[in-house]
Amino acid sequence: MGGETPETDRGKLLSIAQVWVPVSDLPRAVEVYIKVFGLVLVATDVENGFVRLGTKDAGPELVLHMPRAGGEEPGIRTGITFMTDSIYDFHKVMVDEAVDFTLKPMRDPSGRLVARFTDEDGNEFEVMEAAK
Repeated sequence: MGGETPETDRGKLLSIAQVWVPVSDLPRAVEVYIKVFGLVLVATDVENGFVRLGTKDAGPELVLHMPRAGGEEPGIRTGITFMTDSIYDFHKVMVDEAVDFTLKPMRDPSGRLVARFTDEDGNEFEVMEAAK
Protein backbone atom coordinates (compact mmCIF):
# COMPACT_ATOMS: atom_id res chain seq x y z
CA MET A 1 0.00 0.00 0.00
CA GLY A 2 1.12 3.53 -0.63
CA GLY A 3 3.44 5.16 -3.15
CA GLU A 4 4.64 2.05 -4.97
CA THR A 5 4.20 1.93 -8.74
CA PRO A 6 1.92 -0.98 -9.67
CA GLU A 7 3.41 -3.68 -11.86
CA THR A 8 0.13 -4.22 -13.70
CA ASP A 9 -2.39 -2.23 -15.71
CA ARG A 10 -5.19 -3.58 -13.53
CA GLY A 11 -6.74 -1.66 -10.68
CA LYS A 12 -7.17 1.67 -12.48
CA LEU A 13 -10.27 3.82 -12.62
CA LEU A 14 -12.28 2.93 -15.72
CA SER A 15 -15.15 5.41 -15.79
CA ILE A 16 -17.52 7.48 -13.70
CA ALA A 17 -20.41 5.28 -12.57
CA GLN A 18 -22.64 7.56 -10.47
CA VAL A 19 -23.01 11.05 -9.12
CA TRP A 20 -25.32 11.77 -6.18
CA VAL A 21 -27.55 14.84 -5.87
CA PRO A 22 -29.61 15.66 -2.75
CA VAL A 23 -33.27 16.57 -3.25
CA SER A 24 -36.04 17.62 -0.86
CA ASP A 25 -38.96 15.77 -2.51
CA LEU A 26 -37.85 12.54 -4.19
CA PRO A 27 -41.07 11.71 -6.12
CA ARG A 28 -41.35 15.27 -7.44
CA ALA A 29 -37.65 15.39 -8.40
CA VAL A 30 -37.92 12.08 -10.26
CA GLU A 31 -40.92 13.41 -12.18
CA VAL A 32 -39.04 16.59 -13.19
CA TYR A 33 -35.80 14.81 -14.13
CA ILE A 34 -37.71 12.35 -16.32
CA LYS A 35 -40.34 14.63 -17.88
CA VAL A 36 -38.37 17.88 -18.17
CA PHE A 37 -34.72 16.81 -18.43
CA GLY A 38 -35.43 13.58 -20.35
CA LEU A 39 -33.55 11.14 -18.12
CA VAL A 40 -34.71 7.53 -17.81
CA LEU A 41 -35.44 5.52 -14.66
CA VAL A 42 -32.79 2.89 -13.95
CA ALA A 43 -33.77 1.71 -10.45
CA THR A 44 -35.68 2.78 -7.37
CA ASP A 45 -34.77 2.09 -3.74
CA VAL A 46 -37.55 3.77 -1.75
CA GLU A 47 -36.50 2.06 1.50
CA ASN A 48 -33.09 3.75 1.36
CA GLY A 49 -34.39 7.01 -0.14
CA PHE A 50 -32.77 7.13 -3.56
CA VAL A 51 -33.53 6.71 -7.26
CA ARG A 52 -31.03 5.98 -10.03
CA LEU A 53 -31.53 7.78 -13.36
CA GLY A 54 -29.55 7.68 -16.58
CA THR A 55 -29.43 8.83 -20.15
CA LYS A 56 -30.57 6.74 -23.08
CA ASP A 57 -26.94 5.88 -23.90
CA ALA A 58 -26.52 4.20 -20.48
CA GLY A 59 -23.56 6.33 -19.37
CA PRO A 60 -23.01 7.39 -15.75
CA GLU A 61 -26.04 7.42 -13.47
CA LEU A 62 -27.48 10.38 -11.63
CA VAL A 63 -28.65 9.27 -8.19
CA LEU A 64 -31.27 11.50 -6.57
CA HIS A 65 -31.39 10.98 -2.83
CA MET A 66 -33.03 12.26 0.29
CA PRO A 67 -30.38 13.67 2.63
CA ARG A 68 -29.68 11.78 5.82
CA ALA A 69 -29.10 13.49 9.15
CA GLY A 70 -25.93 15.55 8.87
CA GLY A 71 -25.69 14.87 5.13
CA GLU A 72 -25.44 17.33 2.29
CA GLU A 73 -28.62 19.34 1.81
CA PRO A 74 -30.17 20.30 -1.55
CA GLY A 75 -29.09 23.55 -3.18
CA ILE A 76 -25.50 22.66 -4.09
CA ARG A 77 -23.35 23.41 -7.09
CA THR A 78 -23.08 19.81 -8.23
CA GLY A 79 -20.10 20.09 -10.53
CA ILE A 80 -22.01 17.87 -12.97
CA THR A 81 -21.79 18.79 -16.65
CA PHE A 82 -24.25 17.38 -19.16
CA MET A 83 -23.58 17.28 -22.92
CA THR A 84 -26.04 18.44 -25.57
CA ASP A 85 -26.00 18.53 -29.35
CA SER A 86 -27.40 22.10 -29.37
CA ILE A 87 -27.03 24.36 -26.36
CA TYR A 88 -29.33 27.02 -27.81
CA ASP A 89 -32.12 24.52 -28.50
CA PHE A 90 -31.62 22.98 -25.05
CA HIS A 91 -31.86 26.45 -23.47
CA LYS A 92 -35.04 27.28 -25.41
CA VAL A 93 -36.76 24.02 -24.45
CA MET A 94 -35.77 24.32 -20.78
CA VAL A 95 -36.88 27.97 -20.55
CA ASP A 96 -40.24 26.87 -21.98
CA GLU A 97 -40.34 24.31 -19.13
CA ALA A 98 -39.68 27.10 -16.57
CA VAL A 99 -36.15 25.90 -15.75
CA ASP A 100 -34.02 28.67 -14.22
CA PHE A 101 -30.63 29.44 -15.75
CA THR A 102 -27.84 30.94 -13.65
CA LEU A 103 -25.74 31.34 -16.81
CA LYS A 104 -27.31 31.68 -20.25
CA PRO A 105 -25.55 30.01 -23.17
CA MET A 106 -22.16 31.60 -23.76
CA ARG A 107 -18.68 30.74 -24.92
CA ASP A 108 -16.32 30.30 -21.96
CA PRO A 109 -12.62 31.32 -21.96
CA SER A 110 -11.60 27.92 -23.34
CA GLY A 111 -14.04 28.24 -26.26
CA ARG A 112 -16.70 25.81 -25.05
CA LEU A 113 -20.40 26.69 -25.40
CA VAL A 114 -21.80 26.34 -21.88
CA ALA A 115 -24.79 27.26 -19.74
CA ARG A 116 -25.80 26.58 -16.11
CA PHE A 117 -29.24 25.75 -14.80
CA THR A 118 -30.86 24.73 -11.52
CA ASP A 119 -33.42 22.15 -10.53
CA GLU A 120 -36.34 22.93 -8.22
CA ASP A 121 -34.10 22.46 -5.15
CA GLY A 122 -31.51 24.95 -6.39
CA ASN A 123 -28.96 22.26 -7.31
CA GLU A 124 -26.86 23.75 -10.12
CA PHE A 125 -25.73 21.86 -13.24
CA GLU A 126 -23.72 22.84 -16.27
CA VAL A 127 -24.54 21.88 -19.83
CA MET A 128 -22.00 21.96 -22.64
CA GLU A 129 -22.43 21.67 -26.38
CA ALA A 130 -20.59 18.69 -27.84
CA ALA A 131 -17.85 19.63 -30.29
CA LYS A 132 -18.88 19.05 -33.86
